[in-house]
Amino acid sequence: MRAQKEQLLFQAMEQGLSGRADEATASLGALESMLDVDAVPEDLGYQLFATAVRHRLAGAGAGSRNPYLHPDASERQIDLFRSLMAHMPLASTADALANAVLESLLGGQEEATLVDVGIGQGRQAVRLLQSLSRRGALPGRLTLVGVDPSGASLAQAEATTARVAREVGASVCFIGVESPVEALSEATWARLRALPGPRVVNAAFALHHVAEAPDSQGPARDAVLRQLRALEPVALVMCEPNTDHFQAAPLERFGHAWRHFTHVFQLLDSLGVPGEERAAIKRFFGREVEDVVGTVDESARCERHETARMWMARLSRAGFEPLELLEHLRPDGVHPALTLEREPGVVGLRWRDEVLVAVLAVKPAPARS
Repeated sequence: MRAQKEQLLFQAMEQGLSGRADEATASLGALESMLDVDAVPEDLGYQLFATAVRHRLAGAGAGSRNPYLHPDASERQIDLFRSLMAHMPLASTADALANAVLESLLGGQEEATLVDVGIGQGRQAVRLLQSLSRRGALPGRLTLVGVDPSGASLAQAEATTARVAREVGASVCFIGVESPVEALSEATWARLRALPGPRVVNAAFALHHVAEAPDSQGPARDAVLRQLRALEPVALVMCEPNTDHFQAAPLERFGHAWRHFTHVFQLLDSLGVPGEERAAIKRFFGREVEDVVGTVDESARCERHETARMWMARLSRAGFEPLELLEHLRPDGVHPALTLEREPGVVGLRWRDEVLVAVLAVKPAPARS
């Protein structure tokens, strides 16, 4: 049954891309007649992908927008993300690994700066402050720069970090920068370069949102990485899904998305998460599926994921090299379902035969003569 459902789904996508909309619609109808979302956990995944293909057929994906910025969907998507953080070991383990690196670099410094790209509501920064406090390693003064396109999220991040800073006795100066990172002005970059060091950059599940022109190879994200290198940070830490939803052609990208999200959904189904919350988390990822699969206008897509290997190549071109510290960390609380796969500057979070998320840590490479 699973093989038949998968065959119909891929067939519909291929027919749609070939301009055979009626055949694609028939294939989707045959697939959907086989689904029982309430009784079969895996069927919600098929439904989410089928819906994305239908939207692509209708051209509805042409108006796709970032769900964190859409005023009607922003609160809901953030709520779903909180549920994901509570139940999905991929997110919590990536968070723990990234913060372990940040703690090692910032802990005990008299003065330091953390530039957090895509800070959201400050979730990771709060955990970092709390962990540094437990270790007795709070910096004497921390400048926290939150870069985010959502002014509402920045306001909450500032309020939340201020409250936690008071609770743990930390001295934190918050600077909010309301903008996509690729749209920062040269004056803003100059201001960031002037902040007190050591400077550390964090970007958790953020840089794949950098807007790019259709059919490009990623010049905007390359430019962002060069600007981050120009900050002369002691390190840059990133978390990213490990899949190619950017440079691959639409049918190939569909296959990558199916493999990636099917593994994510199967992992979730294995965890004993209550059914309602499990479905909510899948709907969170369903919005990413909609963007990757259902969007017709390539310039409107915001979920442009790349593999860890692709990111490391970009980072190398921008003047970074692997930070050995990451490879040697053994954080507490790694979920037994996950295996950590280590290579220079990268820790992959593997479930079964697939590395689903990667944590990357790099430092400025010596200037070439």
